[in-house]
Amino acid sequence: MKNIKRQHWITVSLLCVLLASCTRERGASAPEAAHRDLPSILLVTLDTTRFDAIGPLASGGTHTPAYNALAAEGRQFLQAYSTAPETLPSHSSMMTGLYPAAHGVHENARFLDGSKVLVAELLKKSGYDTAAFISGFPLEHRFGLSRGFDLYDDELGGGVERTAKETTDHAVTWLAGHGSRPSFLWVHYFDAHAPYEPPSPFREQFAKNPYLGEVAAVDQQLGRLLDAFRRESRRAQVIIVVADHGESLGEHGEKQHGHLLYQAVMHVPLLLVGPGVPAGTAARPVSTRRIYDTILDFAGIRSPNTLRNDLQEVVLGEGMIPYLQYGWQPQVMAVDGQRKAILAGRLEIYDLGADPAEAHDLGAGTGITRPMREALRQYP
Repeated sequence: MKNIKRQHWITVSLLCVLLASCTRERGASAPEAAHRDLPSILLVTLDTTRFDAIGPLASGGTHTPAYNALAAEGRQFLQAYSTAPETLPSHSSMMTGLYPAAHGVHENARFLDGSKVLVAELLKKSGYDTAAFISGFPLEHRFGLSRGFDLYDDELGGGVERTAKETTDHAVTWLAGHGSRPSFLWVHYFDAHAPYEPPSPFREQFAKNPYLGEVAAVDQQLGRLLDAFRRESRRAQVIIVVADHGESLGEHGEKQHGHLLYQAVMHVPLLLVGPGVPAGTAARPVSTRRIYDTILDFAGIRSPNTLRNDLQEVVLGEGMIPYLQYGWQPQVMAVDGQRKAILAGRLEIYDLGADPAEAHDLGAGTGITRPMREALRQYP
């Protein structure tokens, strides 16, 4: 009788062990099942790159075959606007979905408040492997954008920047070990920022316009990065390429960027490739801050302001360096359709369809839409 009871308890114990083991296995596999359909996401930010300096719609003289080929697959936004003509404020908007008035970073070398939720933090919680490869000092981890990244590679070798080739080498190495899991990879290229010193052979090919030589050199590395991303990632893929701001190159009396809000610095290239995104162009004005919403959307986190939707909104931007550093008037712009307004003490109005160079101020007496006027009044 004792032997029978002993055998019974042994049998029960074995069943409990097996049940616990099965439970553990189910618990371990559930997250993997949840992640099975998540795409890998590549965000490439091009520092200081004008809309007309890259892509098939650019002005003559450019050479960007990698970007052009990618553009043929996805959607090009013909009126994408930066939130600010400086690196850190603009990137802070892309990573938080907020205008600078809301996230609080109005110029470089400031610090993003830790209470502002970053897109990488949300993706990390959703099961993504996350990595960022940074090429310029304004985005070093000390300024607050590194939260949520497993790896935030901003090793600049003691300088203020590193080349697109160096950054791409690091990113490609990381990709080789992260192909099976959903990944969010952010790669930032700083080369087009002044001084314009492109490497050979672009230095020789663009001797008369070294700025375009820098853009061409970056495009070459973009091609390497895209090849590696597509080769290594074994799941659906989303690719976003965008500039943080442009470069004036002397237009409106501004040599580089940061002080004014004209098209040369605020109108930027933006390209989206991914599942369910039809190839072609979108003419409506959009803000680069909507990259935050778009990444969340592809990652399965509900976000109605995704660029996959037909957003209809007044797009805003600010230029606060003259105010903060010199005590001049704060500057705010608003774009609605083809009409653009800049408020900087007085109101300038431009018809971008007829006057893309903003050579003819229509004057404050020319009507702007009520939503534009209200948006300007409320910011911030």
